[in-house]
Amino acid sequence: MERLEGLKYHKMMIDIIDEFKKAKWGKLIKKSSPVNGLKSYIKPYKKGFSIEFKYDVFSPNRKNLDVGQDHKAIQIEFKNSSFILENIYLENHAMPKFKGSVSRIHTKGFSESKQYYYRLVIPLERELIFHYNIEQTSFSSDLGYNSRCATKAVINEETIEICCINRTKKKKEYYLVVDSDKRQTFEEFSHKTNSVNIGLGYLSGYYAGDQGYFFCYTNKSKKKPKHLRFTELRDSIKSRYQPVYSNSYGYLHRDKLAEKYYKLLRPISLEEFSLLSQRLNDSLEFSSTLILILESSVASLLFMPGGYAIALETMSDLIIGKQKLKIAPIKDKATGKKIRKAFKEIVDEHTATIAPDDLKTLHIRIEQFNQATNKARLRAPFDILKFKLEDEDFKILETRNDFLHGRIPDLTESGPNRTVERINKDLYYSAIRFYTLLNILILKWIGYDNRVVNLPKLHESFTEILLNEEPFRQV
Repeated sequence: MERLEGLKYHKMMIDIIDEFKKAKWGKLIKKSSPVNGLKSYIKPYKKGFSIEFKYDVFSPNRKNLDVGQDHKAIQIEFKNSSFILENIYLENHAMPKFKGSVSRIHTKGFSESKQYYYRLVIPLERELIFHYNIEQTSFSSDLGYNSRCATKAVINEETIEICCINRTKKKKEYYLVVDSDKRQTFEEFSHKTNSVNIGLGYLSGYYAGDQGYFFCYTNKSKKKPKHLRFTELRDSIKSRYQPVYSNSYGYLHRDKLAEKYYKLLRPISLEEFSLLSQRLNDSLEFSSTLILILESSVASLLFMPGGYAIALETMSDLIIGKQKLKIAPIKDKATGKKIRKAFKEIVDEHTATIAPDDLKTLHIRIEQFNQATNKARLRAPFDILKFKLEDEDFKILETRNDFLHGRIPDLTESGPNRTVERINKDLYYSAIRFYTLLNILILKWIGYDNRVVNLPKLHESFTEILLNEEPFRQV
C-alpha cells in the first residue's frame, strides 16, 4: 500500500471550521451599499448561512433596499476577524427586519486569481468508505492517528490526494479532505477537485457535497492557512449502488460462491482512478453523465431507468467519438443513394395530393431513412471495446425508446392487466440492467479488466426475472 507523504495537519482547519460555523453578531461595511454600518446576525442555515438585520424603510434617509435583491461583496466585521460576504440575497422583510441568505464567504484579502496551495474540506453526514471500491493509500494526521482511508489520482501530472478523516475516535465527525501540492488559482484547483469528487462519488456511491471549505496556504506543509473561502456545493448524493465491490461476502454473504469471487475481485487501481479523473476533468459531457447516473440512482422508479438510458446514449457518443462506423442498415453508399433517389421519385409523382408541409416532412425523412438505429448506436461502443453482450442486454437496449416516450416495457409479457407490483419490478430490473451496462462501458473505457457487480442477477429473487449469469460480470 502506498503512503501519502508527510504529516497531514488537520486539527487547525477543523477548529477554524467550528469557529466559522458559530452564530455571531457583526457589522456590515460597504460605503456604497444601503446596508453599510448595520448590525447583523449571521448563523448557519441549510447548506449556507442566513443573515438578519434591522432596517427602517420609512426613514427619511432610506435608500433602495428590497426583497429579491442580491448585494455583492459586503464586508462583515466581527470582534477578532473580518470576512467578505460575496453575496447577500434578501429573501424576506417583516418590518423592521430583513432576512437573507449567504452562499459564499471569504476572508478579507483572498483573491481567486492569486496562486496558493489549496485544500478542500467537505463535512460529511457519515463516514465515506471506499476501500472495496478504490485502491487505498495511507496517511498520518496530527489528529493523532494513522489511517488507510485515503486514495489519490493524477490529473495532468498533478497528484490529487483524498483523505477521509474523523475528529476523534469518540467524536464521530467525518470530513473529506482533498489536497494538491501544486500552487495554483482557485478555479484550477476547484475544477480538478470536482472531477476527483465526482469519480469518487460514482465509485463509492457517496458524492460529497453541500458545503466546501477551501483553505489557502503559502507553503506545501499546509499547517496554518492564509485564507479561507466557504461556498455552497451541489447537494450530496448517497446511493446504495456501487459499480465495483471487491468484498463478495457483502453481496453473497454465506453463499458458497462468496469464497470463489473473493479471490477474484479487486477494486479500481490508482492508475484506473487517475484515468477516470482525467477524463472527467477533460470532458464536461462525461462529468455531467456521471452526475446523471448518481442522481438517477436515488430517483424514483419512474425516473431511474430513463435517466440511465439517457446516460447510456451519452456514453455511447463519447466512446464512439469521431469514429466513422458502418452501423447504418444499408452499408453500401451507392445502394443507399439509389434507394433514396427512388423514394424521392415516388413521392414527387404524388406531389399534387400531398400538402406542402407534409411533403417537406417526407423529404426530410427520406434524407434520414438510412440513419443508424438507436439500438445500433447503443451497441456500437460495446463492439468498439470488444465486450460481448448477452441476450438479456440486447433486450434491454431495445426498451430505450419506451422509457424516453414514457412507456413501461412488459419484460415478462404479463399483458395489459399486469399488476402495479409487476410494473414496479419491470422498472427496477430495467434500471439495474441499464446501470450494469453503464458500469461495464465506463470501467472498460478506463482500462479496468476485473468484474462489476451484476445487480440484475443479485436481485433476481425480487424481480422474478431469472438469469443464467454470474453475480459479478467480467468486464
